[in-house]
Amino acid sequence: MEPEVRNKLDLAIEIRDVYAREILDFAGNPAIEVEVLAGGEIIGKASMAGKNYSKKEQTEKQQVHIEEKIELLNSQIAPEIIGENVFEQRKIDTILKENGNEQTSFAISLAVARAAAAAEKIPLYRYLGGVRAVHPSMPQLIRKEEIEIEKIKEIKIDESAVLTKLFERILKEQNEGNKLILSQETAGTEDSFLIDLAVAANITMILVENRESAYYTVLNNRLLQLEEKIGG
Repeated sequence: MEPEVRNKLDLAIEIRDVYAREILDFAGNPAIEVEVLAGGEIIGKASMAGKNYSKKEQTEKQQVHIEEKIELLNSQIAPEIIGENVFEQRKIDTILKENGNEQTSFAISLAVARAAAAAEKIPLYRYLGGVRAVHPSMPQLIRKEEIEIEKIKEIKIDESAVLTKLFERILKEQNEGNKLILSQETAGTEDSFLIDLAVAANITMILVENRESAYYTVLNNRLLQLEEKIGG
């Protein structure tokens, strides 16, 4: 990701609204979806499942947890981001980390990047990857049983991550010669962001639990779309 380069382009589109809503992940548990509105009609949307609980405490605690996150985002975090330049990803990510309320950080960070990509009329992987994503390799969806996982560094994304820090970590690992596999800590939603992140960062493997799952289908469909666009 190249936020410093983008900031020199002197592009400025103001974020005018940020809000969250409750959705369900593929396990049927409450999850959060964030929408970022910028400029006139630019929209960036992202979703991320939250903390997993045991079955005994699942329904009640997850519901309370997700309601608290939505209230926190809408009342405290959104006002700090509204008015910022949508292309200032690093600045916005810094605000999210300094805010101290990390439970919604990744969904907001990703929604901002999607809005910026929409403003430039390019796919998310191109916005995040820059020149690295001009002729990218397509990732494979792999189960843990199919690889020697101890020989590969797993980059696991959770709800507290932000894109700039995530890409800094990925670049550090790659510069050290480590082979990487991308995964997310929680159950999947209809958001196929893992594919775009892998393509942008030139990571050729994504860890999946089950090829029969709905989330696998979401990821595979996005992969097929990119293979058609990039390969065609």
